[in-house]
Amino acid sequence: MRTGRILVALIFLGLIIPFRAAKCRAAPKSVQNVHVCCSAPLPNWGVFNRECHKSAIQASVSINRISKSKVNLANFLIKCRLDCDFNASSVLQGNRLIQAKVRPMLERAFSNEPTIDAYESNFAKCSTVVRSKYQELSPLSRQSDACDRHALFYSLCAYARLIFTCPDKMWQRNNRMCQEAKAYAKKCPWPALKMFMRNT
Repeated sequence: MRTGRILVALIFLGLIIPFRAAKCRAAPKSVQNVHVCCSAPLPNWGVFNRECHKSAIQASVSINRISKSKVNLANFLIKCRLDCDFNASSVLQGNRLIQAKVRPMLERAFSNEPTIDAYESNFAKCSTVVRSKYQELSPLSRQSDACDRHALFYSLCAYARLIFTCPDKMWQRNNRMCQEAKAYAKKCPWPALKMFMRNT
């Protein structure tokens, strides 16, 4: 009798697990269109210009030395710049996100309270994801290894999560593509995030 129950359970698992995996195989392209679905303002990282001007100059010098590799200068500087912004705000301690420092950084970069609230919540969720999945995320980044990627990944993850936390007034609820993206991301958050990272 017990053997029969075990056999039934194994057959059940054998049917359900592949079914769940099949639902997560291909993320819809809509998961990368956060800016279409959520009109929340983007951060103004320029508020850290004074603290990060020096690192931007150093980054420009560094990229000139490796220009033969045809690295995208804009992407390179943004990534290095984010690293500096996070460090200037004391948000990063090594590669760990210090959640208590996140809101003060966001309050400098945004002027919209609902957006600050959404991002603060997103950074809290992304802290564990980025730390635990960093090795899997690194190959998805098309950017140079010259600057640390942790700030970039925390930022992209927080931005991608706006699909869940977008303030109501900014969410395109009648857009079918956005509904599809949100539904997929709820069922398959990790594949959705990987696709977003891959295409950003």
